[in-house]
Amino acid sequence: MIIIDWLKLESRRLFLKKYLSKSTLLKKRNKKEDLRIKHERPHEVFYLHQVDDPYSHLCCQVLDQLNAAYNIKITPLVVGEPPESATPEVELLKKHSIDDASMIAPFYGLDFSTNKNKMSIEMIEKAQTILLSMNSDQFISMAKIVGEALWGNDIKALDEMVRSTTSMTKEKLVKKIENNNKKRKELGHYLGAVFAYEGECYWSIDRLPFLEKRLQDLNANKDNKILILERNSSNNKTLVLSQTIEIDFFISARSPYSYLALKQLIQLKKRLPIKINYRPILPMVMRGMKINLEKGLYILSDCKRIANQKEISFGNIVDPLGKAVERCYSIFPYIKRLDKEEEFFDLFLTDVWAKGRHGYLDKTLKNIILKLGLSWDDAKKEVDTNYWRKEIENNRKRMYEIGKWGPPSFSVKNENGQVLINLWGQDRIWLIEEMMYLMKDKDK
Repeated sequence: MIIIDWLKLESRRLFLKKYLSKSTLLKKRNKKEDLRIKHERPHEVFYLHQVDDPYSHLCCQVLDQLNAAYNIKITPLVVGEPPESATPEVELLKKHSIDDASMIAPFYGLDFSTNKNKMSIEMIEKAQTILLSMNSDQFISMAKIVGEALWGNDIKALDEMVRSTTSMTKEKLVKKIENNNKKRKELGHYLGAVFAYEGECYWSIDRLPFLEKRLQDLNANKDNKILILERNSSNNKTLVLSQTIEIDFFISARSPYSYLALKQLIQLKKRLPIKINYRPILPMVMRGMKINLEKGLYILSDCKRIANQKEISFGNIVDPLGKAVERCYSIFPYIKRLDKEEEFFDLFLTDVWAKGRHGYLDKTLKNIILKLGLSWDDAKKEVDTNYWRKEIENNRKRMYEIGKWGPPSFSVKNENGQVLINLWGQDRIWLIEEMMYLMKDKDK
């Protein structure tokens, strides 16, 4: 790599280190709060609702509780589908979202059910029309009802609600959605099921506690500081687990969420009988997919707050895209033969996501190999070869077979190799543990 490439990576590293720092975050928040007070604005929380998005259906069910618990003004915005640059595999995302929302809803005391029939564009537009005609209070009280009719393909119920609203032409509907999509972009996001408050976005119920904590820090809560939404465990954690499960972990060296997932799985493995099979895949960008600016910045900011919460070092980043990923993966077959995959990925990902080290440099790779107690002379023979590409491609194909398209993804199997559950995202690692206890509970 030439010096100009190194300088570009260093420049980006320094920018991101400052951008993600605690001091920068506090400075931004203080500035936002000063302006809010100066202009005598309420604590306004924008809520981005996509009617055909399962996570939006979950989120709209907590709006009344959020409104009751905090001195805030909720401003709902009905938005359309995310841009193509943010959703490379639309159909896989839709199926995954339905399956995922169905699995997690009971743990939060929420409802999500669908009759599995594909909803028509006409029904989606009816639901949009109904909600766009409502004020904030009406939206908060009716969004779940509208969603239940839509996900239940209850055209009769939707028609009845449409008749009781102000008529809206197709052109006006499209214009309103377009305007709300523009506002979504201004707020810094690209999906539905998003809460946006004073410069920061919080996606779905998974991130709602972060918003609540921020509001509580500003003394915007009405009474006590108990979170309105906490995940409940459905299983008996006093049971002793004996059956080992295997996890095929589809990991990318360029995915910050893979890094966070890896750290959590390592800790989980210390407590529970788990075997992890590491299946590296190429980053989405190296597979021809695009990521827009809003998505890129949101992901890094999101990873930083998760890392802070879980006490994982993160933020001194040298993007491993390209050469660093390829050199990392070229050593992987050697590492795999010596059964050091976990330690290798832990060291490499920590270097590029937390320690500001250039993953493509011989110096970085050599240091990792020596820390593993292995021979650099043997390992460097593998560097820059192409033997790894077939295995990485096979991993990609297998990931698509389980209905996922990006890292981190997990295929969880029992001792007999039977697939128990397929998951996507570091947000769902807790579900692996819940499933293990549920299996044990059933065996009693």
